[in-house]
Amino acid sequence: MNPVDIGRWQAALASYGNTFSCLAPGSRIGLVAEAALGDAGRAGSSMLIWYATNQGLRVETGSFPGFEQTDVDILMVADDPALACMNDSLATDVLATVRQLIRDGQILFFARKTRSVLDDAGYEDLLEQLGFAFMGACR
Repeated sequence: MNPVDIGRWQAALASYGNTFSCLAPGSRIGLVAEAALGDAGRAGSSMLIWYATNQGLRVETGSFPGFEQTDVDILMVADDPALACMNDSLATDVLATVRQLIRDGQILFFARKTRSVLDDAGYEDLLEQLGFAFMGACR
């Protein structure tokens, strides 16, 4: 992933306090560039990590060890135009942009835990906001 402005991401995600406030401390979401899948584990292969703490959501960069080795609950993989679009929407509504990019197939979304584990960790509001609402008697 190209160098990112952590402060802008932090401010953008902080504006969604209610969406992320229910996440259990330790919950982690990763965002990687599509090219990182081929570069996984190599020097310079990075991912943006959103992680929940007792004080709220924090944003940092870290290395991307590979799809099977990454320790995130949710992994989002975005192509370069999608990353640029997200960056451009940081001052407005980045989660609405992410939702649209997922629908358009420019972001691949991987839930790395079961739905019940994600619900227990407090992801329900975020998943709903991104368009993954599940309702019905099977809940």
